[in-house]
Amino acid sequence: MRNVRRLLVIPALTAAMIITACGGSHHTQTGCPSCVNSKHFVYVANDGGNQSTVSALATDATTGVLTAIAGSPYNTGSGSLALAKNPVSTHIYVANDFSGNISAFSMNATTGTLTPLATSPVAVETGVDAIAIDPLGQFLYVVSGNSSNLWGFSIDSGGGLTQLQGMPISISNSGATSSSVLIDPSGKYLYVAAGSSSSTSSSIFGFSRNTSTGALAILPGFPVLLNGQSNHGAFDPSGKFLLFTGNNVFGTAGGLDVFSLNSSTGSLTLASGSPAQVRDDPAAVVVDASGKYVYVPNTADSTISAFTLDANGALAPVSGSPFPSGGNGSINGPLGIATDNSGKFIYVANASNDVSVFSINSGTGVLTPVGGSPFPDGGSGPSAIIFVP
Repeated sequence: MRNVRRLLVIPALTAAMIITACGGSHHTQTGCPSCVNSKHFVYVANDGGNQSTVSALATDATTGVLTAIAGSPYNTGSGSLALAKNPVSTHIYVANDFSGNISAFSMNATTGTLTPLATSPVAVETGVDAIAIDPLGQFLYVVSGNSSNLWGFSIDSGGGLTQLQGMPISISNSGATSSSVLIDPSGKYLYVAAGSSSSTSSSIFGFSRNTSTGALAILPGFPVLLNGQSNHGAFDPSGKFLLFTGNNVFGTAGGLDVFSLNSSTGSLTLASGSPAQVRDDPAAVVVDASGKYVYVPNTADSTISAFTLDANGALAPVSGSPFPSGGNGSINGPLGIATDNSGKFIYVANASNDVSVFSINSGTGVLTPVGGSPFPDGGSGPSAIIFVP
């Protein structure tokens, strides 16, 4: 869980909302005005140092090479652990763990520069460590690693946030702490992974969403047990599968669960063969744009586990997996991972304050570092990363 990773890597922790297609790790690309722009950007939430920040990097669509954007990194709150882009606007939000608030920025779709919104930051509670935005860009949800609270906000046309009536809600009466919040690509369902630092297991809590009001209702049949202490999850691009990483599933090694999503009911069914073994302290998971390949950054041993994902949710290791994550220095564990919207590259935020970029072999899923990788992040303690087309 979050506290485990903070001990393993200095200073940061969770990789959060790993975002594909139009800046949303859990959303397919729909109606995004900036997606027609040829510019591509990578943003990194930086947890460490005297001032937490978000770094902005331009990425070459042909080579994957990253270049720092003028003015980067940008100041956020304290303890920036997660970030997300609104899939239908140019607004980016950062969850700040220690200061207990959300920083909000407007992104220049041409240059990638960020400008804080006048309404930023928005107060929530300490421990906020994960963000999800619905596919229509109308609602934002956050959870806290210090409590079982789930918060919801409406998003206005200027990117401002207004707390939803009845929020926050407690997802559990057992004192669970939350580590991940995700919305399926249809926007109908929301899921929260939660557990306890004193327990070796975690659970998924499921909710149906009113897509007009953002209101949530508990789904029957939940919670669903996860293998190990949950870290973070992601949907495949089609929304057919929900994947979650967990610590200490195979001894000290982590595991990866794959659940099939029933699109009519929101129920989850563990796929045959799950969990698959990854390496120590898996911090995140991402599925490439083709839906064929799955990648898990393992913080403790500085590797990336790679799998093929078949039509039934079964995982098979990619030849050569796990791959070195490519950070510089002795403390270089990967904390966050993102993929571009073409399935050509993945981007990995490392504890060594840099970002590794790998090309994906479309036929095999094998990863190859691009020339010049890793690239300086510009901040301290990268904790989460997103790609924005």
